[in-house]
Amino acid sequence: MTEPPRRRVPVAAEQSVRQERRSFFRMAAILGVIVGIPLGVFGLPALLNLFFDEPTVPVNGAYSEDGLTIWVNSYEVDEGPPRVVTVTLAVRTSEPWSLGPQDVELELSEGDPVSVAEIAAPDVLQVGKQGTIVFRFALVGAERDAEPRAVRLAEPKARFALTEEDH
Repeated sequence: MTEPPRRRVPVAAEQSVRQERRSFFRMAAILGVIVGIPLGVFGLPALLNLFFDEPTVPVNGAYSEDGLTIWVNSYEVDEGPPRVVTVTLAVRTSEPWSLGPQDVELELSEGDPVSVAEIAAPDVLQVGKQGTIVFRFALVGAERDAEPRAVRLAEPKARFALTEEDH
């Protein structure tokens, strides 16, 4: 005797479990997008800056890496119109090193950074000798209350604090 083939009859409870799973994963996907986009836009850059941000060299401190040592010798602000900030860096290197005007900017307490107006330095610093580089920043478009905070170099990527409270 042969038995007729059995056919599975879906139970209503099993269908409702599948439906609940689908709705759960839909809600999880929607919440993932809603939370993920702001986290990626606002949280990820802050997290990357935490691990890969440029080092800040404190006042009277020195940046030293790969045979290159740099420190701030002095800085002064000339209040006459236009306001001019002069920063002198001392550099000692074990390899030839040069710095261009596009590699330096002055960070202010308010507003955008200021590009260097004038650089007084040799084209390439001599190996093993200490040299000085003088930067002049004209604060023409800067706000009147803006104070110099730091000098940023692009290569090596470093930030030199000019005030005690900024490091």
